[in-house]
Amino acid sequence: MHRKSHSFSMNNVAGLLAVLLCLPAAAQADTTAQIVRQVDAAARQQLEQQAERMGLVDPRITLTVQPPSKPLPPCAGRIEIEAQEMKSPSHLRYTVRCADDGGWTRKMQARARIVADVVVAATDIAAGHPIGDADIEVDARDVTAVADFFADPADVIGMTGRRPLKAGDLLRKRLLATAVLVKRGDEVHIVARNQGIEVQVSGETLDSGGMGDLVRVRNLSSGTVLRARVTGAGEVEPVSRTAQ
Repeated sequence: MHRKSHSFSMNNVAGLLAVLLCLPAAAQADTTAQIVRQVDAAARQQLEQQAERMGLVDPRITLTVQPPSKPLPPCAGRIEIEAQEMKSPSHLRYTVRCADDGGWTRKMQARARIVADVVVAATDIAAGHPIGDADIEVDARDVTAVADFFADPADVIGMTGRRPLKAGDLLRKRLLATAVLVKRGDEVHIVARNQGIEVQVSGETLDSGGMGDLVRVRNLSSGTVLRARVTGAGEVEPVSRTAQ
């Protein structure tokens, strides 16, 4: 695998981020500037946490907070910043509250752009071709509006393209499929392992499946039908016995 220089789904983001900030009496412009910085910090923290959960490598976040149309009045109490909408980094909405006796509430918006290292095609890849290490590389791409990227190259190895892919294409989950490692009617090895002991018998698959899929397999020695998990090309491990 080659490596070049260095989503985005935003569901289930924390709803309320309270920022404690005591603002002395100041000009309205100063108050607005300080609160814009607080919204920026809150949004950036949430985006970085989401990026980490998604396994993004070295995400670069560019964030722009749109200031309110009118300057905000001073607030001598606590400022609370609540995330209202974070489904997409390009469309973020916040509610800002001044928890003071004569407090106020305002709506604010922000837009973000996220660039991160993700898996792309290093060469042209034919449809149905099992992807190997030489077929992919990691490159920095804008994933602001992309939710189904791959951050870890290991997640792509062995998958196949649903259609031909060009060198440089961003590999997306909707474009790939799990490679079929066993086909119905194939003879396979049923491998059972327990505490360092391995037992292997021959079987016949009654279903087709890819890595990790559960398929029915007939033990050719006993005739028993098992449910088994595909662990490799021509190999399965038993999970449970089923009725024939």
